[in-house]
Amino acid sequence: MNLKAPVVLIGGIPGVGKTSMAGAVARMLDIDIVLSGDYLREMVRPLLTGREAEVMSKSVYEAWSLFGEESEQSILRGYLEQGRILNRGINQVLRRAISNGEPLVVETLHFIPSQLEADVMAGVIPLYLYISDERVNAERLLEREKYTHFSSPGHRLARQLPRYRVMMRYSLEECGRMGIRAFDNLDYWRTRAEVLRYVNEMARSGRLEAH
Repeated sequence: MNLKAPVVLIGGIPGVGKTSMAGAVARMLDIDIVLSGDYLREMVRPLLTGREAEVMSKSVYEAWSLFGEESEQSILRGYLEQGRILNRGINQVLRRAISNGEPLVVETLHFIPSQLEADVMAGVIPLYLYISDERVNAERLLEREKYTHFSSPGHRLARQLPRYRVMMRYSLEECGRMGIRAFDNLDYWRTRAEVLRYVNEMARSGRLEAH
């Protein structure tokens, strides 16, 4: 890891504070480039053809419909297939930042570290945000238009929260398997302090610590 140019990868489902946390990390480390997985997905969509275009044309909470009846298995299949497509690009974005020594923060819903190459993961500071209490997660979604998504009311996404939390549990399992730090963001300000301290320590030490 280039200590002068930290590359931070933040994952989480909607409503857990990814956008706010990415901004806070960027300000602390004086990073000018912050990329959102949502915008990267929009950029990728027009470039795809065939089955990949069909998969990415769906919202992530609807992608299960391409894989049979709704179940945890089909929800995860849609999530993983979208991730496989999107993370090809995110892998290259991270690799370029690492190679060029450019500080970068990327925040993404499709946080599936096993879909990124090992040498890329070794060059970033990854972390995952989640909210253990589904009720609090729903409340944050309904409030987010006040802070970060000013024209995007959270009611639509709050209705999809059971599907999103299937994805959350999968990403948390990956974090556990790969030793990636996960933060339960029940209290935003306390979590923010913990995340900033963790990222600062990792950027200074150049070491990735187990969860």
